[in-house]
Amino acid sequence: MTHSIVKRRDLMALAATPVLAVPRLATAQQNWPARPITMVVPYPPGGTTDLAARPVAPKLSEILGQAVVIENRGGAGGSIGAAAVAQAKPDGYTLLAFPTAVLTISPHIMSLPYDPATAFTPISMSAVAYGVIAAHPSLPFRDIAGLVAHAKAHPGQLRFGSAGNGTITQLSGEMFAEATGIRLEHVPYRGSAPSLTDLLAGRVQLLFDPVALPAIQEGRVVAIATIAETRNPQLPAVPTLREAGLQQAEALPWFGIAAPTGLPRPILNRLTRALETALAAPEVAQAMALMGLTPRFEAGEAFANRIHREREMYGAVVRRIEAKAG
Repeated sequence: MTHSIVKRRDLMALAATPVLAVPRLATAQQNWPARPITMVVPYPPGGTTDLAARPVAPKLSEILGQAVVIENRGGAGGSIGAAAVAQAKPDGYTLLAFPTAVLTISPHIMSLPYDPATAFTPISMSAVAYGVIAAHPSLPFRDIAGLVAHAKAHPGQLRFGSAGNGTITQLSGEMFAEATGIRLEHVPYRGSAPSLTDLLAGRVQLLFDPVALPAIQEGRVVAIATIAETRNPQLPAVPTLREAGLQQAEALPWFGIAAPTGLPRPILNRLTRALETALAAPEVAQAMALMGLTPRFEAGEAFANRIHREREMYGAVVRRIEAKAG
């Protein structure tokens, strides 16, 4: 008899445990954020991903009523910082500010300690860096048709620089060459800055990289086309690849915000609304414009679908050209 009573009490206690936990969990979600939020940038300070995140963080702090602190965790092509976020609690206090490559290209060129397709909850795109095809001014063309004609007349003699093997700036050039049926020689660098230096010096003839924008505005290199869905507001006279019928060659460099997978819906919804408000703020647009970036809000299913679609697209390109990290 006593054993039966004890057993029933144990069962009742076990049954009560989750019931007690649910209100605490709901309260935590309702009170979010109750402390500072860490936004991990998986690259060193001063890079484009870092610069895309910094105008957003203080505006989010203002909207949410808690500090949003940037933490730079560079290394291994962004995978060290991304892994830290993937392994964090999905409670809304750890976010990832990432560029296109981390969730779409990296899975195809390196071994990762997480699965980009399942390790994160995508929240929103935050910015786009309109890509541009930039050419050395000594070349005898000023548009896409001229570039293609010149490349076909001189196969393999045009060299394009990139920020490195397996980067979006390499894949962009490879996709353009494939779409137009031309041959280009790829020259990888350790970052966009040295590739621009060599373009200015004439050691490479082309770049497929937004880093060339300031040099274009200064008249030191020539803009051939914008690699984006729409024209760059800073280069309104430069047509897009889409206008030339080369939509299949588009490789839009963008930046986004994600959280560990399993982020509760109430927190996801609040973060999404806060990002939409932050990205609409004039001061955020002004700060990004100084770095050649434009705020872009895209969330929910549309953003998740974009990531999936581009992961498949870049994977196919990587396999065709056998791109490697480095």
